[in-house]
Amino acid sequence: MGVKLREKKMADGRISFYLDIYHNKKRWYEFLNIHISKNKLSEEDKAKKLLAKEIKIKRENELIVQDNGLVDRSRRKADFVSWFEAYMNGKKTNYKNNLKAFKHLQRYMDGKTLPFQAITPDWLKDWSNYLLGKVSNNCTMDYNKNLFTAFEEAVRKGIIFVNPFRKIPRHERLKLKPVYRNAWTLDELSHLMLTDYKIEPQYKQAYLFSCFTGLRWSDVNPLQWKEIITKTIDGNEEWFIYFEQEKTEDIEYLPLSDQAVQILKQRKQEQKENKEITPFVFPRVKETDEENSTVYKKVYYKLKQWAKAAGYDEKRMHFHTGRHTFATNVLENSPDGDLWTVSKLLGHKSISATQIYAHVRDSKKKAAVKGLPMLNFKIPQAVA
Repeated sequence: MGVKLREKKMADGRISFYLDIYHNKKRWYEFLNIHISKNKLSEEDKAKKLLAKEIKIKRENELIVQDNGLVDRSRRKADFVSWFEAYMNGKKTNYKNNLKAFKHLQRYMDGKTLPFQAITPDWLKDWSNYLLGKVSNNCTMDYNKNLFTAFEEAVRKGIIFVNPFRKIPRHERLKLKPVYRNAWTLDELSHLMLTDYKIEPQYKQAYLFSCFTGLRWSDVNPLQWKEIITKTIDGNEEWFIYFEQEKTEDIEYLPLSDQAVQILKQRKQEQKENKEITPFVFPRVKETDEENSTVYKKVYYKLKQWAKAAGYDEKRMHFHTGRHTFATNVLENSPDGDLWTVSKLLGHKSISATQIYAHVRDSKKKAAVKGLPMLNFKIPQAVA
């Protein structure tokens, strides 16, 4: 067993401390999020280094206690599945994502208990392989992130000493993969709009609204008029949506494009003409059962038939494609479109989730370089 305090030089010249731990024939690293300046001479730097040394000693003692059986083993034998459910229900944020991860965990364990002490790097790899057979690579990473956060809480509560994910060597961990989304171009959207296919108008409107706002199905479906506000800015009427994202449970303030505003104005006019009294923007889309599945299947069936009538692959017709269409078209067609802006418009908590669209900007860079003119001149040779 060994715990060594090591230093890593960062790009900005600062020094980052981390622990290099070798225990039970396994090596892993724990980054302490403690940084000092390059010269290491200030009193603050000395205090931070002392703190890093204290953490290193604490981690050594924890492993010694663990090796000598001085841990309350009854806690380590507790069932993680039951504990995770209680943890999830007691957590105010990220409930829906935790619930998805929990349901997969339940199916994977198939009624069997899962003691904390049984969760090893090998178990986590088997679990990840199971998920990869059910969902995408990036979705697997999302579910593992939910478990990672839960394990961190278990460490804080003294149930386990080390988050088992931290024991997986960095080179063996899953990496976020760029996803080349099959987004609609503006020309394709125009063609869809002009395609005459008998379908509930609100289905079309809701889908196109997603394409011009980036909203998920779960946010378009329950959208209410009270969440749409208008403001006069520099003499112009601007429209916004002020709502709580269903997935992240964050409050979002989303400015609307002219096309999205046009769809809303059309809906208002239709509701007025039909004397509809409803708080919902798309009430026909909102008609659903408790599990939100009946209308979901019905809407998608009709939307796919609409795409087919327009001559497109029906597999492209998905509300998530609408979300990607919005992000891609902002990057490709808006002079102010960049990854940071798109990240905020999509409601991503960090720009890392938006990096899947980086290839869009790469193509714009290539096009910009290719667009430079050729000059008809020769570079004079150097005189000997």
